[in-house]
Amino acid sequence: MKKIGLKILGVVLVAIMILQFNVVMAVSQKDLDNVNNEIEHKKEELEDVQSQKSQAMTEVESLSTQIADYQTQIDDLDSQISELNAQIEESQKKVDEAQAEYDENKRLAEERLVVMQESGDTTYLDMLLTSKSITDLISSYYLASELAQADTELLDSLETERQELEKAKADLENNKTELDNARTTKESASAQLQVLKSEKDAQVATLSEEERDLQAEIDELVSHESSIRKEIERMKEEYDKNNSGGSNSNNDTSSFGFGWPVSNNRIGTGYGVSGSMWSSGYHTGVDFPVGTGTPVYAVGDGQVFDTGYNSAYGNFVEIYHGNNVYSFYAHASRVNVSKGQRVSKGQQIMLSGATGNVSGPHLHFEIRTPGYGYSSCVNPIPYLP
Repeated sequence: MKKIGLKILGVVLVAIMILQFNVVMAVSQKDLDNVNNEIEHKKEELEDVQSQKSQAMTEVESLSTQIADYQTQIDDLDSQISELNAQIEESQKKVDEAQAEYDENKRLAEERLVVMQESGDTTYLDMLLTSKSITDLISSYYLASELAQADTELLDSLETERQELEKAKADLENNKTELDNARTTKESASAQLQVLKSEKDAQVATLSEEERDLQAEIDELVSHESSIRKEIERMKEEYDKNNSGGSNSNNDTSSFGFGWPVSNNRIGTGYGVSGSMWSSGYHTGVDFPVGTGTPVYAVGDGQVFDTGYNSAYGNFVEIYHGNNVYSFYAHASRVNVSKGQRVSKGQQIMLSGATGNVSGPHLHFEIRTPGYGYSSCVNPIPYLP
């Protein structure tokens, strides 16, 4: 009785260990899936932030170019304004000189006129008495008249010149005013662009910070993913160790200890057949042409590694058999097992169907090694009886 009790206790302990392994394995795979999904989500966020940052930096560069163009124009206007100021100063100097010359000649002409007005007829009498001849008299009178006429013409000429200088100076001042207004406009536009650039610089800085934070999160998630993968590998090794003497050694199966996944072992489409209907360009497994509802069996003892649905495989089951070997079953109409469940060789795991990307009902069967992913598919024929 004592021996029987010990045996029962041993079986119970083994069952508890297997149950714990099943639960932990399922949780770990779920955690891995969640982390991978989160990594993809964060990468999408990072790409969006990087795209926004790239666009903002392009806008900053464009604004910087426009600001530089405006500054060049402002510098050119400053040069023109400086030149006009020099011309205006020179024009004012000439106006002042013309005014001074006009005032001096006007003063002299007025003095001569006053003298002639004060002399009155005496002047003409003096001319008559002092003239040696009529010719001399006429000549003296003509000279006096010519002098008065010359004074008048000189003053008119000086006044005209002064007015022209004043007009030229006024034109220069108008030009300077226009340049001042243009410069003010350019400075205002440049200031507005500078505000926009500052806002974009702040946006780039914010996006850079978001980019750093997202990258840090991705790095942390990748590290966590690595830890989960190591834990899964550790559990796989433990599974392989604890199941090294299982039913896989039966001689009535393949050299790998596997049986057939369906009762009808006739194979339709073989492994490696090329075609555009497969995303890889070739068939990654073998197809068993069975009708919808046909029972599908586990080819060997193992652990349900994953179940689910996708547009290519439809409803699927993946089983881990130890030694880095996975079997994969697709297009099920119904799945009878769940992730983390322990299954035995020949146990029904699903019913065949036509879910996913198919032209009709059948079982698509794959062997994946050394990984569990699509890229690890190998020819399954050597693994079958």
